[in-house]
Amino acid sequence: MSKMNLRSYWISKLIVVISIFFFSSANADIKLKSSQQVSNFLNQIKNFASEKNQLNKEKMSKQLLELIDLEFMSKVTVGKQWKTVTDEEKIIFKTNLFNKFIQFINLHLEDFKEISFREKSIKLRGQKLVYVNGSIDTKKIKNLDITWKLSSKENKILDVEIEKISLIKTQKLEMRPLLKKNKNNFSKFIDIYFKNL
Repeated sequence: MSKMNLRSYWISKLIVVISIFFFSSANADIKLKSSQQVSNFLNQIKNFASEKNQLNKEKMSKQLLELIDLEFMSKVTVGKQWKTVTDEEKIIFKTNLFNKFIQFINLHLEDFKEISFREKSIKLRGQKLVYVNGSIDTKKIKNLDITWKLSSKENKILDVEIEKISLIKTQKLEMRPLLKKNKNNFSKFIDIYFKNL
């Protein structure tokens, strides 16, 4: 092999090695950020559950909202009909969906005060998703398998699977009959579905 060819050979190999290094570093950074986001989310829920002051709770709920991708959750839950919904209806729906989540926390305050998470693995699913797998303990329930699904770019929570049951899929199945019944009147669907909030 000539000196020129030898030089080209080693340059090409070096480029490959450097590319692999930076790709691995980027993946490690994404995994770390996702892990930290899940911990941050749970810590904020624990703080919210322990807080007595209503004004402080409202501030905390806004901080929680920043950690989840409510637009994605709403779009996937409603399905194709989301494209036909007005901007105003989308805002109302997302607000009610988040309030339903807050209401669930308020109904189980004692459990959420003591919630803990043990991380088992973090996996990249393609270029857009990160799965943080582990188990949670609450005051009443122990060792529940849970998977947090996050967007790798925005680092926001997209869905949660508990014992392989998806929050979004459950919500979608729950809404489907009522959505079908009111497919031409989304405002009416919102009023009926969230009437108990």
